Amino acid sequence: MPGIEKSKNQLKDNKKIIITFCALIILILGIVWFLNATNKNNLSLEVYVPTPEASMEVGNTGFLEETETIETINPDALQNPVRPLDMPIPKDIFHTAGPIIAIQANSVIIRGIGTNFDDQKKRDLTVVIDENTKVNGVKGDLEYFKTNLELGDEISIEAAYNIHGKTEFLAKYINTINND
Repeated sequence: MPGIEKSKNQLKDNKKIIITFCALIILILGIVWFLNATNKNNLSLEVYVPTPEASMEVGNTGFLEETETIETINPDALQNPVRPLDMPIPKDIFHTAGPIIAIQANSVIIRGIGTNFDDQKKRDLTVVIDENTKVNGVKGDLEYFKTNLELGDEISIEAAYNIHGKTEFLAKYINTINND
């Protein structure tokens, strides 16, 4: 009866081949479906990665050269200064605040009033949020960040490194300022 054993083994082998082939087709269809589902034209994931800032160096934005004065660079600061004109800006700044003007995938853009810059000019600041950032006390949750921060919210930001003269930086803490 070697012929019967051979045909039983052949049937088992054929079933294994058919099952493997079907599993391969299902896997390929799953991959194609996944690629089509994630390749939507309206899907907007603008992930911003900041310039690495491991140092405590002062940034270059808003720096006044020795020959420049605030009166020539920013005449508006004479009528509406963010600090007394004769008071120098601190070398190390770790905190800023402002209203949110844009929310992106992992960052917010705020309208800074010029406290971080020698020239006291208002600038848009990109504040990046990562898994170590605490937003209103919640650490590293981008979904919480997206649902609890809104355009127009006044926020307070603290960074782990010096943000003097920088328009983009990674936040350590972000808190909403209540205007009640």
